[in-house]
Amino acid sequence: MLCFDVSKEWVIHIPRGMPVAKQVAEDISHYLEVLRNQAGLSLKPPGIKDSPTNSPDYLAPQIRLCIEGNSREQTGFFWRIEKDRIEISGESDRGLCNGVFDFLGALGFRWPEPGKEILPPVNTVKPQEYIPQERARYHPSTEDTIRRRLFFQRRHPTAAWKPLIIWAVRNQIDILVFSLYVRVLSGRKKEAPSHPWIRFGRKMLWHGRYSRREAVFNLAEQYALTIERGGWDLSLLVPRWYFGLNREIFRMDSGKRDWKYNFCPTAPDTIKLIRREAEKLFRTYPETLVYHLWPDRNHERAWCACPTCRAFSLDEQVRIAVTVAADVLMQINPRGLISYYERFSGNRGIALRPNLLKMSRLPGEAGAEAEGWFSETSFKGNETAPLKRS
Repeated sequence: MLCFDVSKEWVIHIPRGMPVAKQVAEDISHYLEVLRNQAGLSLKPPGIKDSPTNSPDYLAPQIRLCIEGNSREQTGFFWRIEKDRIEISGESDRGLCNGVFDFLGALGFRWPEPGKEILPPVNTVKPQEYIPQERARYHPSTEDTIRRRLFFQRRHPTAAWKPLIIWAVRNQIDILVFSLYVRVLSGRKKEAPSHPWIRFGRKMLWHGRYSRREAVFNLAEQYALTIERGGWDLSLLVPRWYFGLNREIFRMDSGKRDWKYNFCPTAPDTIKLIRREAEKLFRTYPETLVYHLWPDRNHERAWCACPTCRAFSLDEQVRIAVTVAADVLMQINPRGLISYYERFSGNRGIALRPNLLKMSRLPGEAGAEAEGWFSETSFKGNETAPLKRS
């Protein structure tokens, strides 16, 4: 039976000039040391060597990592294990990360929740030999491939971000989504919050907190994770402090204007305000390709009942609002996309823009994982079954 013998002097070969490959090679080296310690072996760490793609085979047992392309939308991978050779290939650096941790999952590693790690069972016959649950695995990406996302909630303190990201990488999550309430560096330079829809003030420039956010961005880049922005943040395009200036832009409930949840999407002043605030948002984060703009959390049905809005369903009111933002994004970043929420009622013909993505399940709802949304408890209890990507 084919096995992974940790007592051999393995050498890890990585493509030159690929920092992500070096990062996951160090992860493989770490987990190889974990297995050796579990087997009671004391050996020097495996070497990591830069190797050109066409380098000749070596006599030493080797683990070869390969990256085929550079589009992180391609998250597929392939790996196989032989007697003295393990090959792990990714369609991109993100795909390579998925392939590495899929291989480790086949050995028996599990990461059911942040900060918790389950080791493979020890072979009672030969403790240094670990029998993988599969000999090879091929998972190509297609147009229908659902990329996995982890949504960072406002309740997550900054200190918890790093272990969450490490957990996400090991469970093959591809994208981190930060609410617009959470300030994250763009990766270019430190810039001060400057717009009213960013809740954090200048105290965010305190060195400690800003250093944490910079470290988070750097860690995400080390593992080729994509950062997206948004969430239950559609109302940020209609700042609440406008209620004292113009109540007509806020939703009507029982004949009175209410500023608490969502807004009145049909008011001309609302449309002007959405355009202005959306432009600020999209110009502040020009590197972001996907924004998530959903109604207020737990109040997705709390929309306007003014005489004009009563002619439109709940979903139609959402479409009116996100269409305005989508038109602005198309002008600023034609490659950008906006996800919006539509579920409760029918639509009678409000045309969608090509840069709008419909969501019928939100993070935390039943069925959300089938649409690619995961939380820190999504894999809890998955201690024996190998992790599979849909």
